[in-house]
Amino acid sequence: MHHVFPSCRHKDLLLQELVSLSAEEVYTILCLPAMSQEHVLTSPLSEGTSFRTCVQQLASTLKHVDTFYNSIGGLLGYHRKCLQIMLERTDQQTAVLSQTAEEVTFHMPRGPDLAGPQGRQLAAESAAAGLEALPHMAEIYPLGGAGDRLGLKCEHTGEGLPVAVLPYCGRPLLESLIRDVQAREYLYFKLHGVQQMTPIAIMTSDAKDNHRRVTEFITQCDWFGRGKESFRLFRQPLVPLVSAADGKWLVPQGLAPILKPGGHGAIWKLMLDEGIFSWMYQHDREAAIVRQISNPMAGTDATLLSLSGAGYADSRSFGFASCPRVVGAAEGMNVLLERKVRQPDGRVEHAYNVTNVEYTEFEKQGICDVPAAPGSQYSCFPANTNVLYVGLKAAELAVRAGVESGGGAALPGMILNTSKTTTYTDAHSGQERSVPAGRMECTMQNLVDSLAQHFQEAVPSQRHGELNTFVVYNQRSRVTSSAKRKRPPGSLKIHQTPDGSFLDLQRNARDMLLRCGCDVPQLPEVKDYLDHGPSFIFLFHPSLGPLWDVVAQKVQGGSLAAKSEMVVEVAEACLRQVHVDGSLRLHADNVMGGTEQALAVNYNQIRSRHDLQLRQRSSRMLWHGEVLSGSTAGGHSSGQTLPLHEELGNIVGNGVVEGTRPHREDQVQGQRLVYSKRCGRVVLDNVTVQNRGVDWAHAGNIYWQHKVHRHESCSIFLHGRSEFAASNVSLEGNQTFNVPDGFKMTVSAGPNGVIRQTLERLQAEPSWQWKYTMGTDKNIQLHMEEASSVHQCNAMASDMPPLSYII
Repeated sequence: MHHVFPSCRHKDLLLQELVSLSAEEVYTILCLPAMSQEHVLTSPLSEGTSFRTCVQQLASTLKHVDTFYNSIGGLLGYHRKCLQIMLERTDQQTAVLSQTAEEVTFHMPRGPDLAGPQGRQLAAESAAAGLEALPHMAEIYPLGGAGDRLGLKCEHTGEGLPVAVLPYCGRPLLESLIRDVQAREYLYFKLHGVQQMTPIAIMTSDAKDNHRRVTEFITQCDWFGRGKESFRLFRQPLVPLVSAADGKWLVPQGLAPILKPGGHGAIWKLMLDEGIFSWMYQHDREAAIVRQISNPMAGTDATLLSLSGAGYADSRSFGFASCPRVVGAAEGMNVLLERKVRQPDGRVEHAYNVTNVEYTEFEKQGICDVPAAPGSQYSCFPANTNVLYVGLKAAELAVRAGVESGGGAALPGMILNTSKTTTYTDAHSGQERSVPAGRMECTMQNLVDSLAQHFQEAVPSQRHGELNTFVVYNQRSRVTSSAKRKRPPGSLKIHQTPDGSFLDLQRNARDMLLRCGCDVPQLPEVKDYLDHGPSFIFLFHPSLGPLWDVVAQKVQGGSLAAKSEMVVEVAEACLRQVHVDGSLRLHADNVMGGTEQALAVNYNQIRSRHDLQLRQRSSRMLWHGEVLSGSTAGGHSSGQTLPLHEELGNIVGNGVVEGTRPHREDQVQGQRLVYSKRCGRVVLDNVTVQNRGVDWAHAGNIYWQHKVHRHESCSIFLHGRSEFAASNVSLEGNQTFNVPDGFKMTVSAGPNGVIRQTLERLQAEPSWQWKYTMGTDKNIQLHMEEASSVHQCNAMASDMPPLSYII
């Protein structure tokens, strides 16, 4: 083997270490000279670096690359593809089009527009379909990106941090995504009385210690009360940066080339390799929402529910949430691709699918980035936002076919972008170099290119909206406003920065409050915003809605004065004619319910879920206009509903009813968040809040982090299951109200303007609650049930044994 490494300065040491490696790892090391990358082995190591550790890390990394890219020849195939793309200056998508398509046409995709004239009713109908689909939906988060453009650093160590922990609005971005999921589940719970637990698959990477940090964060949050079994974390491989000049890997020190994640398109094959598709099927999931960590806006109002409703109701395979795109923006376009394909027997087929074209590929694809109309700032095609709907079975079959064919959906949309300059210190010369370089990346949204539908004749344009791939349109700020790059000091360019995202968040808040009949000040222009902050701050827990039409029934009238702050971390709120001039903060420890031991949770929920499944099968068939005895709607497989005793047995073991120990207890350990009436509630009726509020001149304010200094604030803290009520009163100055668990605090105006407080113990039931019903027009209606009617409903059900009787 000596002849393989003739110039390796560590040859003897390397040969000794190869003995300790696996055969697969040795193979990848031997690939380096074959790829003319022996400089990875010959470059000097940094002082104090362990040679053994470096060899093991390099071999492990290369093995992961070799395994993941096995469909194109492993590590050797990956490097060959990089060189091929560099030489051809084209990508796989262009090559495929030139080889198989006789004629390519790009159409404007047709789809429902939630921002159009009929948008509110369309949103209500599609959101209702999305709620119907919720028990069959999963969530997929690609978190593996390095996030270099944010420049996020640990305050203590100075180490680079992943985007997932960016402290947006006072909490890591990942937590915001989980809150959005919980809000939709809570809305479902309020309508049906059954808690759903959406499985969440998260793709991480080792970039910036991403996997460890994300795992530790979720663990520290006790899996957000959802249980470890409702999450699956899996790592994408890191790939080497390749110099655009000569195809050499960039090596700042021996045995350690510069590595970056290979693009979010790796997610589909990883889901196949890691069994994620099968795991989701085990949870009875048939489709999923995919969203990126850097975009906290996708959960706004009806966007995600409408997307899942539009896809699931018609058993579609892939969908995009889209919005207007500004001409010249560095973002992709959604287009409807039509290809005339000549088959070997001479027949001509018309293939259609909505797809994404990256902005770097416009020229290659013959797309001109021009306005939709003369003088318009928006382009002729809408923006790709990477907020996606995916049918799991269609995706899995496409990926399997791609693995067999050596590309396609296994590695969708392969591109090599070497236009960016990488600065590093060269290990051989010791000098700093800045060179154009890149790595081969896959784009997850281009999985859709393997899901085209083929027709013998052209599909009329008026029927383009009926295809298996689709778009749902909405106002841009309600679909995307990402926080993916750091704003340079003094710059007014806030697009895709945390500053710009927070401004859009407040624009959305203003639109929602106006729908509630609340008076809200205009937001400032960008320079004034950056210099002096927003004209107001309004933040709320998404479970207050998440649909704005639900929020508008909880918040009615009132006003938010200029330079005021209002935070509502409460789901069960009734705010009528609340006028804030200063700062008002409402916080419930239990926003949507309390925590219970997981074993009790399973018993208490399984019976009501069992009954609901029977009702859902009937209602779902009626939704599609089918007879109840027919097959499942839309081609989905609902399976058979098990008898109650069998379902309990499958969850925790057949011996539980008799008091024996369950044999699957390890799957249901720990605390679980249980949606219930055991939450904080607040009623403010004709209440004025006046104080000095936020110190807007404080130099330490970071508004997008909701890191602000205050002169005064009115704060209401609801601990456990507690309530706060105030009416016809003015709360002035610095005020703090702490309501203990199990109590109701009532605040009213006494003589001479003195504030009176009374504290009384709550009964077993809350004094009031919101009753949710679905109207015939698919709009959700709220009705406040007072304690007397609540008790009457409970009395009617008192003849039923408690659901906890099995324990």
